[in-house]
Amino acid sequence: MVVKQLEMNTPLTAKDKPVNSFGDEFLKPQTNGNMVAKHGQYAKYSDPAFTEVDTSKEVVLNTYPDGTREGRIETTTGVPLKEYNASMWDEDFFRKHILKPRQPDEAIERARVMDYALNSVMVGFSILMVRYAILPVWYMGQPTMTMVGQMNIEAEIGQLEDKQCKTVVWRGKPVYVYKRSAKQMRDVEETPMSALKHPETDVARFPNNRLLAVCIAICTHLGCIPIPNEGLFGGFFCPCHGSHYDASGRIRQGPAPLNLEVPPHKWVNDETIYLGN
Repeated sequence: MVVKQLEMNTPLTAKDKPVNSFGDEFLKPQTNGNMVAKHGQYAKYSDPAFTEVDTSKEVVLNTYPDGTREGRIETTTGVPLKEYNASMWDEDFFRKHILKPRQPDEAIERARVMDYALNSVMVGFSILMVRYAILPVWYMGQPTMTMVGQMNIEAEIGQLEDKQCKTVVWRGKPVYVYKRSAKQMRDVEETPMSALKHPETDVARFPNNRLLAVCIAICTHLGCIPIPNEGLFGGFFCPCHGSHYDASGRIRQGPAPLNLEVPPHKWVNDETIYLGN
């Protein structure tokens, strides 16, 4: 049924020439308003030059006005094939019973709308089939529901003492929630940017709950786990290769190139943290 739709015919070309280019194959020729007015929407791409009828005696259909009924189309049933020729066709009968009469404009428009509707349904059905064929492959690359549940978590921290550190596992990574003392707060706030390998202010890293530092506990050198309350600056120390971080998680000395990463987070209240976007 789809193959017989109007929009899926053989490509049209100007003057009925062979298809030789991209435009001939995929672009339609210009519409002809006169042909539409005379013959309907189905003739909008027709060339008027090809509608001229040759009325010479060689091609005019014979009517045999004075002849017998033998040879007329009404009586060709049973005529042997070897005795059949085109002169058997009676033009009046042919035009009355064989030629398809021109449909009204309303019928043409209704048929065209039906064609577009059928094609739209088939295209939509094909897209759904492709979607459901590809969907299992897409699901294979998705994380498990247990990982999805750990993407954004809410953790109860409780009351922490000065220099106390609590670890929360988020997205498979350890996250330190570390409470700084008053002296540590003065030190990180008074540290000049020129003394930092990766300059960041403590206020920019922890703008909300100022006393609590929240850092991903993975050294930015080779991925080791730093130890809290150790090192030359009283913050975090990575014993693997000797990277020293201050109480803000900023690298001060050692091979690590960057500060400890601050995960996206917000404080629900003074004792509850939400990790994730």
